[in-house]
Amino acid sequence: MDIRNICLLGHGGSGKTSLVESMLYLTGVTDRLGKPADGNTVCDYDPEEIKRQISISLAMTPVMYNGVKINVMDTPGNFDFAGEMQSGVRAAEVGVLVCASKDGLSVGAERCWKYLKEQKKPCIVYISKEDEENANFSTTLEALREKLSKSIAPVVAPIWDENKRTIGIIDVLNKKAYKRPENKKGKRVEIPIPDSKMKVVDELYGQLMEAVAETTEENMEKFFAGEPFTKEEIMTGLKVGMHEGTLAPVVCGSAVTGLGTEMLLSTIVDLVPGPQEMPAEKATDESGENAVEVKRDPNGATAAIVFKTISDQYGKYSLVKVVSGKVTGD
Repeated sequence: MDIRNICLLGHGGSGKTSLVESMLYLTGVTDRLGKPADGNTVCDYDPEEIKRQISISLAMTPVMYNGVKINVMDTPGNFDFAGEMQSGVRAAEVGVLVCASKDGLSVGAERCWKYLKEQKKPCIVYISKEDEENANFSTTLEALREKLSKSIAPVVAPIWDENKRTIGIIDVLNKKAYKRPENKKGKRVEIPIPDSKMKVVDELYGQLMEAVAETTEENMEKFFAGEPFTKEEIMTGLKVGMHEGTLAPVVCGSAVTGLGTEMLLSTIVDLVPGPQEMPAEKATDESGENAVEVKRDPNGATAAIVFKTISDQYGKYSLVKVVSGKVTGD
């Protein structure tokens, strides 16, 4: 099965748990959109989480999108539970850094970014809560690029109405625009790209092509010769850029309206490396003295990581990531 393992991280209240709800609702896993304030979200199921209306421990749920199984790990943003975030990053191939549009760069987001870089894990940035008053995609993006890294590059451009409210988004790579779904469970609706946005889209597209050009000598030569990249070369180049940390794609949206959720899922499927594409895990042999590398091989000797153990009224169980071989139910 084609699998992606992602970890949502960011400051408390940035909308991580709500984003998971939007993913589950869009893909038909749930039949209603849960809200932390109502205490009915899938990931915040613990009585203490429901009471406090915050995430306390790492929670995991799978969603299926375009034939790919995406294991989504939702982590707390509160600094008191930083260990839960670290456990999620350990098991994921990519971190999805969630930043609220009206908050700019928060301390929590900055801390999570630094941790991802320390662990050499790729990152996607999701600018959330685009439906709220005072949301400002441009200001938030500028703060992220200025304070964190110039490698942060948008693959979307928001469409605003006269009141600066986000009413749609533009997929820069495919040069297509979409407005928010007619209903929260509906699919995005394609619309023409507004004339006023064409210059911005071309500029962002050019920046992404520069990122693709920097991945190989062949791409660089092709870029300077003025030859267009094929779709395959673009996607491969962007994946390599993510892998090497020279590119962190930015998407945006609203978990409440569903705008941007499908774009995020598409970005995960297209750009996030599968587990088998990641480098070998460093470990020690049975003596505990000699360093070894465990290659990601489904037919190899069984090796796995227990990244979270949960103990509750139903018993004690562990979340395990299999690196090599197979683990069966018995």
